[in-house]
Amino acid sequence: MQLIDDGVLGAVRALTPAIRAQCTDLDRTRSLPGAVVEALRSVGAFRLLSPRDLGGLEIDPVTFIRVVEESAFAEGSVGWCTMIAGGYSQFAGILPPDGALEIFADPTTVVAGTFRPFGTARRTGDGYRVSGRWPLASGSSHATWFEGGCTILEGDVPVIGPSGRPMAREIFFPASDVEVIDTWESTGLRGTASHDFAVADVLVPEERTCWFTDAPSAGGALYRMPAIGVFAGGIGAVPLGIARRAREEFVAMAQSKKQYSSSSTLAESPVVQAKLGRADTLVRAAMSHLVMTFEDVWAKVSAGHSPTLGDHGALWLAATFAAQSAIEAIETLYAAAGSSSVYANSALDLCLRDARTAAQHICTQDSNLEHFGRAMLVRNGTPGPWIMDYRGD
Repeated sequence: MQLIDDGVLGAVRALTPAIRAQCTDLDRTRSLPGAVVEALRSVGAFRLLSPRDLGGLEIDPVTFIRVVEESAFAEGSVGWCTMIAGGYSQFAGILPPDGALEIFADPTTVVAGTFRPFGTARRTGDGYRVSGRWPLASGSSHATWFEGGCTILEGDVPVIGPSGRPMAREIFFPASDVEVIDTWESTGLRGTASHDFAVADVLVPEERTCWFTDAPSAGGALYRMPAIGVFAGGIGAVPLGIARRAREEFVAMAQSKKQYSSSSTLAESPVVQAKLGRADTLVRAAMSHLVMTFEDVWAKVSAGHSPTLGDHGALWLAATFAAQSAIEAIETLYAAAGSSSVYANSALDLCLRDARTAAQHICTQDSNLEHFGRAMLVRNGTPGPWIMDYRGD
């Protein structure tokens, strides 16, 4: 698999034909083919946001969104795995330097895991004794490291932080310390190997832990961006790439499929033409909004300003709008294709299943619209889950 150019976006675009040719059996295998994993690794798709001095690409957040969208256009599960590992590589700029070096200096590193604190970490000496089980570790079939959120305990008692809530840390484990539990029987994104994983009483040093509000260890502006906000943008970009694939598949199908009791094709129908126009506009508008929002926040951070709580919310809002617009576009094309869509081997059916699965993430739920609106309208209103990585001024 050769690159078209030196840029990661062009490299991923060049991989598209090979990715599609090799990802024809994901419903059965429920993991990416090894050749696809190696191709993505070779172009840096799993190191998109890690610092350059650790061998990463350290691309800007807008390019990150475009790379994820392009990889999802190639194949939905590929896009999701690129987003997960590429997004988690931002931790290389947040972890303490020794931990970042241990995990991310290796060019073969791929991280899978779950942010939410389903585990417990008991303080002991210079580290923690960690146990827990986490769901939805996308990329678990090819991950070399796993990351899981944990509640911090002193003995059996949660440590309460300045916010009045139990303190949490993101904790990293080598794959050799992890048990992967086969649970991924999903309707969509079946190739992501998003299984559960567990650890039992594993000793983890402090340098392999961090939280989103920690001061960055790397100096680049990228690591002053809201980490979960950047991740949310990647999540929103996955359904957009899938929707672009649905549009491509629909246009090809409409050229030959005949309308019922007619000699004309779907492509000749004014109603179908209007539906395609609406679907295309939804995808383009959502992508433009996502990019514009990230460009605005990136410009502020690059100029030395801290992102406001409103900026955090805007990133989640743009991600939510992106995912929901993509699903509406795919559903529009799915309906316009008639009975051709309903078969499990239909490209449109696969696109709809993959996009709906991606959009189930908390970063793209309807509640984000509510939280954002309430923050704008109600003084001292609850700001929403994006408070998790708000460092404040």
